[in-house]
Amino acid sequence: MAIPKTAILIVAMFLFTPLSMFSQAIIADSDLPQITESDISKGEWLVIHNATVNEYPLRESSGYIHSPLGSFDPRDGYVPLGPENFIDFESFSKTGMAIVQSKSPDMTLLINRLQGEYGISILDYIPDDSVIIRIDGENKIQKISEISKFNEVRWVGELPIAWKISKSLISYYFENTNPIDINLIPAKDLSLEELTELNRDMSFLSSSSRAKICDSYLCQIKDLQPTLLPLLAMDGRILKIETASILSPSNNNARLISGIDDALFLSDNTLNGTGEVLAISDTGLDSDHGDFEGRLRNPVYNDFGPDNSGADAHSGHGTHVTATLLGDGSGDSKATGMIPESTFIFYQLEVDNSGTFARWDSLYSMFSHAWQRDVKIQTNSWGSTNQLGEYTSDSYSADAFTKDHPKFLVLFSAGDSGSGGVSSPGTAKNILTIGTSTTGAYSSQEIGQVYNQSSSSYTLDGRIKPDLVAPGVMICSARAQEAQFAAGESCSDEVHSDGETPLYMTLNGSSMATPVVAGAAAMARQFLREEMNISEPRSDLIKAILINGAKDLGESNIPNPLEGWGQINISQSLYPKYDDQDSNLHFDYTRSLMPGHSFLYTFDISAESNLDATLVWNDREGSVTGNQSISRLVNDLDLKITSPSGIIYYGNNFLSGFSISGGISDTINNVERVKLEDLEIGTWIVEVGSARGGAQDYSLVISAIAEETSESDLSIIPDSISSINPNPLQGDLISINTKWSNRASLPTGEYSISVRDLADDSIIQTKQRSSLDGGQIDSFSFTHSFATTGLHILQLELDYLFEVSELNDESSGSNNNIFNFSFNVSQIGVRVTPLLPDSTVPSSYEELLLAKTRDFDPRTETSIIYELELKNEGTSQITVDLTVSPIQILSDSGILNQPEDEWSKDLSEDGPWILNPSGDSGDRVIISLNISNLDADLTNNALIRYSLPGDYVTDILLFDKNSPTISHSIRLTTSVDRVEGLFTVVAGENDLGAIPGDFATFSLSIRNIGNGPTQYTVNCESPNRWIIHIGNSESSELTLDPLSRLQYLPLFIHVKVPKSLDEQPAAGVTEQVTCTTMSILDSSIYTIEFATVEVLESKLFSTELFDSEENTLGPLAISSDRPVINGDTVSTNLVITNLGNVIIDFDIQVYSSLNTWPIQIYESDEDVPVTVVESLSISILPGDSSIIIINTIVPLSSQKGEINTVTIKTTSDENILFNNGTRLIVREIATLELSEVAEMEVALGNPGISEIGIKNTGNVPLVISLSIGSIPPNWEVGFLSGNYFNMDMNREAIIVVSAVLPENIDPGILQDKIPIIIQANTPNQESITYTVEVSVIVLPSIWLSLESEITQVEDIKSDGNSNFAVTLLNKGNSQANVNISFTDLENWKITSDKDSIDNLSPGSEVSILVSASPTPSSSTGLVEFTIIADSPSTDELFVTSTPLTLKVSKARADNSGGISGQLENLGMPSWLIPLTFLSLVGVIFYAGINLRKNSMLARPDEELIPQGSALLAGSDSERRNAALDTSSAGEVLSGGVSEDEIKAALASSMPTLDKAPEGAPPLPLSGLPEGWSMDQWVAYGQMWWDQNKP
Repeated sequence: MAIPKTAILIVAMFLFTPLSMFSQAIIADSDLPQITESDISKGEWLVIHNATVNEYPLRESSGYIHSPLGSFDPRDGYVPLGPENFIDFESFSKTGMAIVQSKSPDMTLLINRLQGEYGISILDYIPDDSVIIRIDGENKIQKISEISKFNEVRWVGELPIAWKISKSLISYYFENTNPIDINLIPAKDLSLEELTELNRDMSFLSSSSRAKICDSYLCQIKDLQPTLLPLLAMDGRILKIETASILSPSNNNARLISGIDDALFLSDNTLNGTGEVLAISDTGLDSDHGDFEGRLRNPVYNDFGPDNSGADAHSGHGTHVTATLLGDGSGDSKATGMIPESTFIFYQLEVDNSGTFARWDSLYSMFSHAWQRDVKIQTNSWGSTNQLGEYTSDSYSADAFTKDHPKFLVLFSAGDSGSGGVSSPGTAKNILTIGTSTTGAYSSQEIGQVYNQSSSSYTLDGRIKPDLVAPGVMICSARAQEAQFAAGESCSDEVHSDGETPLYMTLNGSSMATPVVAGAAAMARQFLREEMNISEPRSDLIKAILINGAKDLGESNIPNPLEGWGQINISQSLYPKYDDQDSNLHFDYTRSLMPGHSFLYTFDISAESNLDATLVWNDREGSVTGNQSISRLVNDLDLKITSPSGIIYYGNNFLSGFSISGGISDTINNVERVKLEDLEIGTWIVEVGSARGGAQDYSLVISAIAEETSESDLSIIPDSISSINPNPLQGDLISINTKWSNRASLPTGEYSISVRDLADDSIIQTKQRSSLDGGQIDSFSFTHSFATTGLHILQLELDYLFEVSELNDESSGSNNNIFNFSFNVSQIGVRVTPLLPDSTVPSSYEELLLAKTRDFDPRTETSIIYELELKNEGTSQITVDLTVSPIQILSDSGILNQPEDEWSKDLSEDGPWILNPSGDSGDRVIISLNISNLDADLTNNALIRYSLPGDYVTDILLFDKNSPTISHSIRLTTSVDRVEGLFTVVAGENDLGAIPGDFATFSLSIRNIGNGPTQYTVNCESPNRWIIHIGNSESSELTLDPLSRLQYLPLFIHVKVPKSLDEQPAAGVTEQVTCTTMSILDSSIYTIEFATVEVLESKLFSTELFDSEENTLGPLAISSDRPVINGDTVSTNLVITNLGNVIIDFDIQVYSSLNTWPIQIYESDEDVPVTVVESLSISILPGDSSIIIINTIVPLSSQKGEINTVTIKTTSDENILFNNGTRLIVREIATLELSEVAEMEVALGNPGISEIGIKNTGNVPLVISLSIGSIPPNWEVGFLSGNYFNMDMNREAIIVVSAVLPENIDPGILQDKIPIIIQANTPNQESITYTVEVSVIVLPSIWLSLESEITQVEDIKSDGNSNFAVTLLNKGNSQANVNISFTDLENWKITSDKDSIDNLSPGSEVSILVSASPTPSSSTGLVEFTIIADSPSTDELFVTSTPLTLKVSKARADNSGGISGQLENLGMPSWLIPLTFLSLVGVIFYAGINLRKNSMLARPDEELIPQGSALLAGSDSERRNAALDTSSAGEVLSGGVSEDEIKAALASSMPTLDKAPEGAPPLPLSGLPEGWSMDQWVAYGQMWWDQNKP
């Protein structure tokens, strides 16, 4: 049974819901759907509003770098370099490529510092916590040394070149000599020029004929000689070298199985892909197949495929895939695709004749092409057959694009290699990779299983792939008609137009499954757009939605390498259910996490429910140089869910298809799931944390019968208790700091805390605290001294009075309210005390703190001296010694790091020291400790180097040498101030100058001599406000990016000399430029530099051509030809502008390519010359312009198509030549000039007339045909002037249009107009059409009409009477007073029952009875008379009357009239009349016969000769011979005439004609006009004809 299209559309919608809608980091409240409380039970989509920020433990760094040659700890001194052939000890100096390993998994500070302060490019990430960088410039060794001192850096080293090459290629190098196809990944930091050079260089190594083999993400080299691999590895432009991918192309019940039909139904049949644009890359497309009608947005693209044909002429694979996705089933509804209303574009990747499947350029380039054409989802049913499970260049490219374009979703098929592994690019992290499940269709493998050929197995780094499976067995879809090797079987009775080729066929595999999921993604994306008002969903949100609703196939065992997270079920994804109940779907796509932080959400579960939670993020592209077996994850997020009873579930810890507690967080996948059933009632905590990497957006989807809630949760945090002296002496007063947070969203209200010493179980501090908001941290500090020695554990307890209802405390969840910290209290024996700056001993705790900490001004100091008192507080003499720890810098997080500068520590004297008992003389000694920064230098302003800011600490330990346990330690802290510094210098200011309109450039070099990053502003100005551009900006003021300490930045200052105006600025004038550089944070830090700019002499000028209407003509090479007609004088305007600052003399010469076309050149303020002028000399003042007019005269004799190029050469007095030109062509110009059309005024009953004037203004005769456009019914319109005629050039004509309107139309302008269509045809059958609309005004009018059914009555007796029933109608639009009258009819009496009618309204009628009676004297025979209806007219009222003619005749029985009557009156019979007539006819006939006989006696040639003339003498033959005789008889001829005499006679009788030279106008019959020479006629003859027109 055929599945309804509506059901199909539903399934498609669920399969294709795009997650990318949630790609925004933050959404405004107005964008969030508003959900009411009553909606909760209906199973609604809910945006998660409340999330609190908390600290999150970072992943512990292993210290290992996982290179492709093995894992190692670089601090062990071993770095794997690879085989000897792939070692280059000079690579760093040539390429600048190095490895930097971070101390911390949080690489944010390190990356920011490398990129921000040093401008260093990050080329790749290597696990664990390492990056590959490039250091440019000459001082690479110095820079890498500086980087090694960064607090964030664990290790720095050069990048071995062998790391760039895949292990398989290294093996190939040693084992083979045959050429091999390889792929290269270019380094990310290449400029366009460098990439072009790389493309050129690689082209020499490749056998490919393609001009472009490299783009920013991929180079494809064919047939590389393996011996060249080491050379490629040495190339700093190349990041990775790998074996080339060998690519291969890898729904009846598919819609039902995948939930598309259910989703379409639940959406009221709306989720059908409407508004979605998808891209498909595959073999080709039968674009004529009816299932795609009107939805292919462009012709098939060949930009990335090996064939120029878009057809699917080999396997038909691409047509089948495309119709599976979006075929409309027009040929057979059971083959309807997933989203039949979507539009798409297509990329072909197969050679038609061979079936070779290949792709040119990177995936990044192809996806960019699709993105620019509004595509947001691209599906690709193909992959590599030789790189199974590997993270390849294609995987890298796909991840890079989806990271850069998070609203673009990519799908790839997993492949059909069985357990061999997933094909690349399906191994990419951010895409959806699709495997195949069964359908049971056409007796295939039973439904609900993973197809045995579907590619399975985790990626080489252990990630879960495929992501999903979908129905892909025996899928019935479109068959390409042109496919010669289609392998599928027919699945429909329908055929193509050839009557044989099936219209549909079945195919199997992940290629068929992938478009099913692509359709589901499109449905999800449409849902998010239309239902959730998310205009541009992110791909990670769509991916999370699809995975969250997936169905576990077979036994519960997800995730697994066969099905990933299960089979697509778009219905469950969009409309989740638990048993028969609707679940809510909560989602968040608005937040971004930094490493070491988390967002915490709380939900209340109040009824039986399950829970599905899915976290997805678009991670940045993974490492291409790292070991394939090590995780490609860069930014590591965790999903952590805590039950009300405190049980913790980490993402991806599964057993038998459900989450289990305990375990560890996932460090491999960028998809994390928690799936639970039978949830515990109460409040659940969902936490998303970032444990490694950098800032990362994410999407979280949770389906459960749950409600978002707000709770409080006081919690201890790392270092909730801390002290700068955890090892105090007995009785010492120390400072203790405490801090904690509220890690949930609800404010706590007031609460109390306590600090207890567990050594004696005594409370030493309690504190009442005010309410703490969600996500906030509270703290307080106090001082304390310990009375006893030994271990003292202080315990901080939050809410110890139980005032706050919390998620986690002693009664619920896990108790996070207690923190312990240990102090080790020593016995008093010796003491070291720093003295105050005035060398006195501190007398209070506050003074002691002051003595331990000193401020250090780096602008004036490079060292600081502490005085230390070493004291014996015992009762016997002792020998003491002192240790001083190396200087370290204290980070914000309290971690001690090695400082970047080198610091020394020197004691004024060395120990040991003998100290007498306490109280005796000599019980103490005072020494000095000098702490000095050896790298600081205050002696040279240009090279000044301040100490770096921060807190530098050293620990001082005083101990009894004979009893070392008796000791005392203190920490000295030197606080180096953060100070600003600036040094600038100007270069290039000597001989600085420019011509007007140009820039003079000098450099201003800026050096940050402060001790930290500093931002500066640079402001340059001049007294006359000349334009100044700083650097690449177009502003005279520029705020620089922060300069790191000692960073040197040269800036180019461009000063524009103003263009000349009124001869200013004159040559030699100078302008002083003042540049002020100032620190943004400290306005007292500034410098002022000066430069002087001189105006140089300039003779710059410009020329530009315009036509007579001031339109720019542009350069001759790209300007359009200018059509001209015979007899035209064409004007061209040359504008010359003196852009310099001195007078310039110019010579202008004009050349015509046809010397028969006269030229006149003159200045615009002069008169037109009367002769040919082809050159001109002028002078132009600085800043002025001159307009030169060039007239070109088109001869009348020019032929159509003739081209004349007019070249204008402008030469300055410095012999600088500018060429301008314009091209004139004599063309067939068919144009009509139409006069203004008058409105047609129409009085009803009369025709209206309008005239349209037309003129043939072209240069060819035209044939005009006229027609009438569409007019209202009952209108009668025609042409009084005819509708077909010819028009010569310059001929004028009048078109007369007449119209008659129907009756009773109201007066005024009518809405309807009369369209007149004028078509003009040229001799070449070119046609132009004009349409003129004639407005119609109906005048106030009376239209009287008389009508009668009977208009003729015969045989009326003399005493009788004839009656006519006449109707009078007013067909006009005005009221009428009507008079009735008749024409006279002799001997008849005419009467009517009405003589007049008053107030006859428009449209009304009146009946009139008219009678006619004959008198006795009336003659017989038919006679007529006329009835006339008339009404008075005025100037404003038009009257039209239509009279009625009636015919009558008298009965013959009455007295005859005429001749018959007269005869009868004389008593003679009437039959005498015909007898008399016949007699007359006989007489006339006899006379005619006699006349004919007489005329026969005369010949035709004699008829004109008078009788008796001598010309009639003789016989006929005699007269003929006499006429033909031309002999010289008598004196009639005087003799013969010679030929010369005839010519002379002709010459003397004809006027003399001069002949014009070839190409010149013809001369008039009278010859050259008076006073003209022939040269003048050649130049101006055409003008004479134009003016005289003889």
